[in-house]
Amino acid sequence: MLKEKLTRAMILAAGFGTRLRPLTDKIPKALIKVNGKPMIENVILKLISFGITDIVVNTHHFAEQIEKYFSARKFNASINLINEEKILGTGGGIKNARRYLEDDSDFLVHNVDVDSDLNLFEMYEFHKKSNALATLAGKKRKTSRPLLIDSKNNLVGKRINDKDIIYRAAPNNIDETAFSGIHIISSKIFKYFPKSENFDIIQVYLDLIVTNEKIIVYDIKNHFWKDLGKH
Repeated sequence: MLKEKLTRAMILAAGFGTRLRPLTDKIPKALIKVNGKPMIENVILKLISFGITDIVVNTHHFAEQIEKYFSARKFNASINLINEEKILGTGGGIKNARRYLEDDSDFLVHNVDVDSDLNLFEMYEFHKKSNALATLAGKKRKTSRPLLIDSKNNLVGKRINDKDIIYRAAPNNIDETAFSGIHIISSKIFKYFPKSENFDIIQVYLDLIVTNEKIIVYDIKNHFWKDLGKH
């Protein structure tokens, strides 16, 4: 049992939800109902059930609707909203929320359109034992943008248009996995972020493994997982 607890999280909810159009023409993706509740509410309740007490949410598309939603509801956690005047990307969004996430511990990032029964306690224990800068939830499934890992689940590259791009040489067989929109990150990550405002967090991870930083993938195996961001 870990002495440290994972208590802080960020929900990425600023996107336009283009894959869900026309549903998102008048409502943000985060407020589309799944099993009778908005996507974001399902994620929040899941995070709270695993001990998360401080949550930050980035907004952009129909941000005022999300603000209205939270003004009318109370959760057993502190929730802060950050409106992005322009989309900052997954990495830029995290960087922009630095004041809520940075201290001497770790934090979790969860896409608003991901539904799963993943045990976050087990993932966090794996993260701490691995002594990684970041741990990404991965699953064996079809994807157009697989990540490449070695036999010890270390991130080594990515595949684009059927071409493998290796950022760090692997001493053994390379396998592929699909990033599943959940990651646990050390607060140390903030010192590695680029100066630019808009950037992708996956590209940051890939650039970091070139300098031998440890980015590892946690295989969620047969756990239920679903992308709710598409029809």
